[in-house]
Amino acid sequence: MLHHPKRIMLLYFKRCVSASVILLFVKSNLAFSQELFPHSEPASNIAKGVLGIRIANEGFNEITQFRSQQNFRFMFGITSKLMITESFLFSNHHGYYFPSDFIKQDADNGYYTNGVARGRENLYQFESMNLNIKYRFLSRDGEKQHFRMSGYLELAGGNEAHYEAEPNLTGDNGGIGAGITATQLKNKFAVSLTVGGIIPHKYHYQLKDSTLDVKYGNAITAILSFGRLCLPAHYKSYNQTNINIYAEFVGKIYGGASVVDKGNNVAIINFPALGAGSYVEFRPSVQFIFHSNLRVDLSVGEPIINQSYAHIAPMYYFTIQRYFYFK
Repeated sequence: MLHHPKRIMLLYFKRCVSASVILLFVKSNLAFSQELFPHSEPASNIAKGVLGIRIANEGFNEITQFRSQQNFRFMFGITSKLMITESFLFSNHHGYYFPSDFIKQDADNGYYTNGVARGRENLYQFESMNLNIKYRFLSRDGEKQHFRMSGYLELAGGNEAHYEAEPNLTGDNGGIGAGITATQLKNKFAVSLTVGGIIPHKYHYQLKDSTLDVKYGNAITAILSFGRLCLPAHYKSYNQTNINIYAEFVGKIYGGASVVDKGNNVAIINFPALGAGSYVEFRPSVQFIFHSNLRVDLSVGEPIINQSYAHIAPMYYFTIQRYFYFK
């Protein structure tokens, strides 16, 4: 059966448009690769109808145990301004329940805790899910430069026995978070600032007449990121390998935790991890982008002001990511 010539031309036109959209996204992804920050999201979004899949790994040594976490992240462009991200997290950081010696009682101190000993063996298990919605509300684009701003809202579900006051919505805590990101790119250099807040859910455990509630601290977070495209010096092909370097400063200020066991307030004695705190970490990274699509990040984290009690430095990071295109 012969097709009508107009239908053939229309079909050919649609295929050309689809191919052009994909090519445009790949080209822009190459041109702005220096803002694909390993530890923060830029104000820019992935294109409409594009799916990104990222597997992020992080690990550190805790005395005799190697703690690791895997984050399976799926990103999808709803429109040119709106994208959603769903993450599924697994780790051996904590258990579902606090150890039996977490709460103690004596005649002098009543109910108290001096925390949990480091180096306990925990099973590797599913931790939590995280849903992030990001909307880009400002774009000022020019030749080889742009300035963009976006806002985000994230929701996390989980009920881990997390024995540090510091909240973390990518693994340790359930809760809600929100913030704003501003990103400036010019030529081969990009800088981005993200400021946000976290309100975590409390941990609640109930078994017959036994209850335990741990309320974690609220937090203010900030990430200052710098990125530079090193290679190639000049683009000749989309198959050229990109090499980018990054310097990111990750900071957090959070309140102290409160603990209630069987209706009794629990004193926190000699355990700063359950107290209020703040810190800044420096996380340098190198990034490789192969064939305009496959991205690999290598990074390490070290504290420069105070420290996080939720992990032990140095932290090691490895990430791999790829995009998939749909009409």
